[in-house]
Amino acid sequence: MAPVPSEPVPILVGGHGNAALRRAARSADGWLHGGGDPADLPGLLARLAEFRRQEGTTGRPFEVHVISMDAYSVDGVRRLEDQGVTDAIVGFRWPYQVGLDTEPLAEKIAKLRRFADTVIAKVRG
Repeated sequence: MAPVPSEPVPILVGGHGNAALRRAARSADGWLHGGGDPADLPGLLARLAEFRRQEGTTGRPFEVHVISMDAYSVDGVRRLEDQGVTDAIVGFRWPYQVGLDTEPLAEKIAKLRRFADTVIAKVRG
């Protein structure tokens, strides 16, 4: 990479299968959730935690990035934190939408500001 990062770049492993979860627990700096049925997330996180225990990696820093509707509310973010989530992936456009994005920039900025005011500020505050 140029310029060379001043700190190591974290390597995240994604995947929901046991092999991917174990690989993340053993060798990676974190795990990247790929979405899916919201009811599956607690089980995935529990399996990941168990693999980290088995691999002896619970004492090192580890990021957990998830896609979850819980990320859109303060209580939801706190629920994710309680489950060991370090980063929530949020978006304001349906990711599978085909075609041009015609939403005006002002509307995008308004959505981001609203999210910053109603969630981020209250989680960090």
